[in-house]
Amino acid sequence: MKVVIICMVITFALCLGMVNFARGEGTVVAVDPPSYTVTQDQIGKNFTLNINITGVTNLWSWGVRLNWNASILNVTSLQEGPFLKSVGSTLFLPPTRGTGYLKDLGSTLLSASTANGSGLLCTVTFEALAVGQSSITLNETSMIRYDQTVIPNTVNNGQVTVIPEFPDPLVFVIIFAGASMTVLIKKRPKLTRQRDR
Repeated sequence: MKVVIICMVITFALCLGMVNFARGEGTVVAVDPPSYTVTQDQIGKNFTLNINITGVTNLWSWGVRLNWNASILNVTSLQEGPFLKSVGSTLFLPPTRGTGYLKDLGSTLLSASTANGSGLLCTVTFEALAVGQSSITLNETSMIRYDQTVIPNTVNNGQVTVIPEFPDPLVFVIIFAGASMTVLIKKRPKLTRQRDR
């Protein structure tokens, strides 16, 4: 009986390990870096985020819908990454643009070649517009093989935070010192002279 229980425990552990191993092998499309911070003095300036893919097999075509908060950020340009181009010529058409989104952002190989592994799909250049937070989400992801079958994938979205610029620490010291002096002066006992009688 003990042998049967031990065998069942070992079998369960092996099955659990295989499930976790299989999960780790999936195709992932991700915003990189996943979190990015911009300071207020950089409003009006550009920065870039990448759309990467990892763990893919036989990728022939990819497409995503990219969303962001249009009151915080603006997309100024796109550049196709080298992942698909490394195996052949590609078609990288301008996506449909709307307020806070790019639809049909993607690329397709012009031959039956396919790409495997991990790499850069696209670089997106953003302009910071205002203080606040913006999620960078990848929706409607479509990873396709040459035979038109879909490659299952998971998505890791990103976030950009534009933070207010804080004054120089010396300003805080001066303000604190001034406030402290004011409090001390107000709390100082008043000297009164008594009149001679």
